[in-house]
Amino acid sequence: MLNRSAYTALLLACSSACYALTPMTDQELAATTGQAGISLRLDVLAQIGRVEYRDTDANGGSVSLRNVKIDNGCVTVADCPNGQGGGIAYGAAKLGLSLPIFGVELPTLKVDVVNTGSGDSAVQLTLPDLTTINQQMIANGLPAQRIRMRVAGDMYVGESNLGNVEIRDITDIRGEIRIRGH
Repeated sequence: MLNRSAYTALLLACSSACYALTPMTDQELAATTGQAGISLRLDVLAQIGRVEYRDTDANGGSVSLRNVKIDNGCVTVADCPNGQGGGIAYGAAKLGLSLPIFGVELPTLKVDVVNTGSGDSAVQLTLPDLTTINQQMIANGLPAQRIRMRVAGDMYVGESNLGNVEIRDITDIRGEIRIRGH
């Protein structure tokens, strides 16, 4: 009987051999097919020191956002009540929508290859359709859902601080982008 270390080594050896990435020729790649698309779910927790625009003409000047934070905006309990007397914990902005009770799982971005009306193929990027979901929920007496997100920072013109700017919560979004080769 194999001991635990030998068994682990055997599994690791097999897994690396089974899942190795190998180069493909152009002909092999052209003949390869796969699933119809992919879904991407982004959870973002970031801090950016500075985003700046500088005018390079004779008058110069700049406008910038400094100390930019991207998160779920749940800094205090009051920012994100959970409906049970508490609040949602501070953390990453989850850029998608999950409503398991209704069977809804919307990714941040869905990527598909689609056929166009002219018979060509195009890459289609689809955003979550939060607008339709919220219209249906409100029509049924349920509260609208939101993607909890906060982008906050300090706004400057040159070196003069104008104050803070904050963008919060997405409740209305839908759309798609098609990319086609020529």
